[in-house]
Parts: sequence; structure tokens; C-alpha cells
Amino acid sequence: DCEKTSFLKELSKVQSIRGLGSFLKGRLFEESTRKDKRKEIISFKEHGGRIKAAFVRGKCIGIILAGNYYLFPRLRNFNIFPPDFDSVFLGCIYVISEYRGIGVAKRLLVEIEKDLIKDKVKSIESIGKRLNDDMDEEEYENSPLIPFKFLIKNGFCIKKNDPLFPLLRLDLKSIVSDFAESKTLLGKIALKKYIYAYKPIFLEI
Repeated sequence: DCEKTSFLKELSKVQSIRGLGSFLKGRLFEESTRKDKRKEIISFKEHGGRIKAAFVRGKCIGIILAGNYYLFPRLRNFNIFPPDFDSVFLGCIYVISEYRGIGVAKRLLVEIEKDLIKDKVKSIESIGKRLNDDMDEEEYENSPLIPFKFLIKNGFCIKKNDPLFPLLRLDLKSIVSDFAESKTLLGKIALKKYIYAYKPIFLEI
């Protein structure tokens, strides 16, 4: 059937024992969480996924998800698949509309970067989204994929180009010295002035 054909087609792209392990883990994760979204989040954490969130007065205003690439099954739908097996994949940064443009997304990224550096992870990869004629601005803004320009601005470089959804990579070794010299200066970046009662609190979920 179609599902079996798809499985064999994807399996044929595996080029190493390590890659085979990641492929099978991804399939197992996808199958075990197919019909239960709550179970999907729990399983995401149990399989090493990282979740950070920003809160204001008890309200979640932003979230970031990262982990092994096989924790993001929809990656297979993109032309750039597969990413590097040894990199952590940054799957999503989402901030609700009224808190965009004040540095929340940047801080969420920095919180993940600091944890990965402590864990001696060498690199992060992510898919960037580019605005195009087939996507209106509202759809673009509300997509959980990360804007291409945001990734470039924060040190990512193109690894596999694509007109709509390129794969980008950040070498964490290149910023380790900055963290050491400035006592994690990136983590202390001030939010732009904005009128609200409380500054966001960044927590691991």
C-alpha cells in the first residue's frame, strides 16, 4: 500500500547504521503518538525533547521546541530532509502576536543555546520559512516555523538551500567563547522597552 511504499522509499535514503537507528526511532515515536496529542508532548520530553516557554503573569506567551530530528515527523515532507543526525533540530519558536517584536523569540533561542552548550552539543539545525506569493502575511506570521531572516540574524548559515524552506545550521562552537567571556552575555540581552506590568519569565517545561 501507499504507507508501505513511503516507508521503503524513506528507508532507502538511510546511508549509515546511525542513520538507520534515528529513522527507526522516529517511526516508533510517530506511531506511538499518532492519535493522542497530549501523549505526544509527554513522549517528546521522554525522548529527549527540549521545551522552553515564556510567561507573563501566569500566561504562556511564547514557546520553543528542540530535540533529535526524528521527534519532528513532518520534517520528511520538506525537500531538505534529512538534516544532520548529530545536530539538535530546532523545530519551532512561537510567540503570541501582542508580544512579538520585543525580543521574546530571541531570549527563548538563547535559553536553548545555553543548555545545549552546557551539554556539549556542537550544532543546531532548523528550517527557515520565506514569505512567498502563495502565503499571505497572516499565515506566515502564525506558522510555527521560524523566519529565515530571524535565523540568519542570529548566526545561522544556509546548509541546504530551498526557495521556500531552506535548512540552516548554527555552529555552537562559534559562540562558546562569547558565552565564556561575557558570562552568557546573550542571555542578558535586554528586551526592548515595552509597556506591560511584568517582564516575561523563561522556564523549562
